[in-house]
This record gives sequence, C-alpha cells and structure tokens, in this order.
Amino acid sequence: MALDLVLYGAFAAGFAAGRLTRWRSPWVGRAAAATVGVLLFLLGVSLGRLDLSAVQSEVPLAAAFAVLTLAVTILLVRILAPPAPSSRTSPAPGRANLLPPLVYVLAVVAGVIVGHTANVNPGTTTEYVLYALLALVGFDLTLDPKRLRAAWAPIASAVVGGFAVAAMFVGLGLVPAGASLATAGAFGWYSLAGPLVAGRLGASLGLFAFLANFLRENLTMLAAPWAGPRVSGAGLAAMGGATSMDTTLYFATRYGGEGAGTIALATGIVLTLVAGLVVPVLLLLP
Repeated sequence: MALDLVLYGAFAAGFAAGRLTRWRSPWVGRAAAATVGVLLFLLGVSLGRLDLSAVQSEVPLAAAFAVLTLAVTILLVRILAPPAPSSRTSPAPGRANLLPPLVYVLAVVAGVIVGHTANVNPGTTTEYVLYALLALVGFDLTLDPKRLRAAWAPIASAVVGGFAVAAMFVGLGLVPAGASLATAGAFGWYSLAGPLVAGRLGASLGLFAFLANFLRENLTMLAAPWAGPRVSGAGLAAMGGATSMDTTLYFATRYGGEGAGTIALATGIVLTLVAGLVVPVLLLLP
C-alpha cells in the first residue's frame, strides 16, 4: 500500500460513476475478481524476482509475525463483534468455497514461477491493475452511514492484536522494541514500514518490517473467501488493517457480507492515519 493520489482518484471515479448510473451487471463483480487474479499474479512475479539468499533469514520470522498478528486480531474481533447469523450471506463453507482461494494461490504461484524463471518485470503494471480494481469496487460499493459506528471493533482489534504480538516478539528477544512496534503499527502498510525501519534501524530490520506487513496484506487476500463467512466484514477489515481502504477492500466487500464495504473503508482510513503518525514515533524506541 502506498499514498498514491491516482489510486484514490480511481476509487472516487468508480464510486461517482456507480452513484450516477443505475446500471448494474454481474460482470462488474466478475471483472473485479479477474482483476484480483491478475494483481496476485503480478505480486507473485515480484516475489519470484527476489534474491532468495538475501531474504531467507527474515522470511520465517516475518511470516510468524504476520500469521500471529492475524490470528490474535481475528480472536479479538470475534470477541468484540461476533458475526450475527443474519450477516453470513456467503454460502456455508464447503468444497465449492475452496475454488476462489485455490485460484488466488495458483495465481501467486504461477507469478513466482514466471518471475523466477523469466526476465519479466511488472514495472508499473501492478499499479494500473490496482487502479482498475478500485474503480470496479467503487462502482459497486454501497456506503451505509449507520454501519460506520461498527468500525470501532475492527480498529480496536487491529491495534491491540498487532501490538500484543509485537510485545511478545520483544519479550522473547526476537526483534528489538522499536522495530517490532513500528512493524505492528504500520497495520499492513508495508511501503511505509519497510523504508522507515530500514532508514532508522538498518536494512535487515527494514526487510523484516516490509515482509511482515506485505505477508499480512496478501494472507488477508488469500484467506478472505474462507474467513469471510466466519468472521464477517468486521473481521476482514481488521485483518486487512490499513489496506482495508484499498488493496483488500474488494475482499471485504465480496466476502464480508452486507455493509462490509463501509466498515472496511472506515477502518482502513483510520488505521492509515494512525500508522502515518505513530510509526515514526515508535522508531525512536531502542
């Protein structure tokens, strides 16, 4: 996730177009799903281009941080905002529901293979695909002001869950306090966490901060078809954190049930503002 005015402009343009026309079609949702597949493929290509020897020591620690953050966050949001039976608009989990996450995983794997074996550079293509996705999401999004009040639960869960895991990593001596807390305080905003932590605490910890938040975002996308019926829109918003206002917004609206788009958007906006304010301050810690 990055502060990109064009990105937010694309969302605003799609949202405005959706309000100005009554035209609706299932092809809008299908186009958005296809765009997600392309986006995940391009992310896989970027991963495949990495020098594995340079990141292998940081990957397990960052992955553990991301997985534990999501697990604790989900537990908290289930306590604070348990999904009501009526909110489970998606089909009950079953064999048919395995298809979307499987397709997403295959898209990432295919991208990694292509990125590792061929000299392919996504360049700015990923940004343009994300613009298209946000325009499509904005077109279909319906905001419900009454549901804005429900955003407190995913916001609180994301904050408490992230910092609880950070404190655990500090207590176990795995990551210094400044790096651990700044990583948690980015709430998925990896393009903020990585450079800031690297500039203050060195490249190794910067890579850890980047990977932990990058994996949080992508695990949220991959898990959404399975997690949505279980944790509702509030849960998906908490999982996505700051990215709930852009890259993971589609997954909240698609799998989170009625009103999930409003909750996710509010959650993402608040956590993005919080991240921008607290991460530089947290880096002052030893």
